[in-house]
Amino acid sequence: MPHLLPAQIMDSCDGLFYCFALWAYSVTGGMFWTLMLMGFGVMLFIGSQRFGTNRAFGFASVSCLLGAIWLSVMQLMPWWVASAFILTGVAGFAVLIMNER
Repeated sequence: MPHLLPAQIMDSCDGLFYCFALWAYSVTGGMFWTLMLMGFGVMLFIGSQRFGTNRAFGFASVSCLLGAIWLSVMQLMPWWVASAFILTGVAGFAVLIMNER
C-alpha cells in the first residue's frame, strides 16, 4: 500500500501562505523549513565570499539567526533546531565584532 500525502491543505487553517507553509512542514516531517534555511545560509555565504570569509560567515549566520527566530515563533521549525542556528548566529556576530578591531 503506497504512502499517501495529505491532500487537504486548507482543512483547519486560516490564511493561504501559512497553510501552505504548515503543509510543507507536515509533509516533510518538519524538515522543510530547516533545510530551506540551511540552503539560504549557504547561498548567502557563497554569495558574499568576495568580502572575506569572516564577513561572509558573519552575514550568513546572523541572517539565519533572524530567520530561525522568525520560523520558530511561527512554529515552522522546532526550537532545538533553531537553537543551533541561534548559537551559530551569535558566533557569527562575535566574528563580525572581532573583525572590526
